[in-house]
Amino acid sequence: MNKKTILILLVLAIAVLGFTMGPACAATTTIKMGKYKDVGSKDRILTFYQPKDGQYVKGVYAAIFYHDNKRGDDFRPHTYVLRKMTVYYKNKKGKVITRTAKASNISGLMLLSTKKVNGYTPYKSVITYSRMTKKEKNIIMNPLF
Repeated sequence: MNKKTILILLVLAIAVLGFTMGPACAATTTIKMGKYKDVGSKDRILTFYQPKDGQYVKGVYAAIFYHDNKRGDDFRPHTYVLRKMTVYYKNKKGKVITRTAKASNISGLMLLSTKKVNGYTPYKSVITYSRMTKKEKNIIMNPLF
């Protein structure tokens, strides 16, 4: 093999390694509606359904926050952030549909939401979360945020 072929194979191997390592950094968990799950480092993911306008607009929400039994709760996560939420809805006939929300800004890393779907009731969410980057941590933990 010549040098050009070896170089191409090396670049291809690095690209494949990069694509496989990216999703490996994120974790996924399934949470039933209205429940919570501790994801580590005292961060907790909570899902809830808001069927009527109230404190929140109608829809399904996933929030991540710091929870400590001794020190209390902090509305900001300390280690993990939300990346994506897929909500599963079911109607009376048993038909299942999904809606997905992705974090598009810094606030979306802590609270994700989807709109209410008429005729369907949400029953579970699949949440993808990952560790905060240093840049995200600097912004989220800033007292002026």
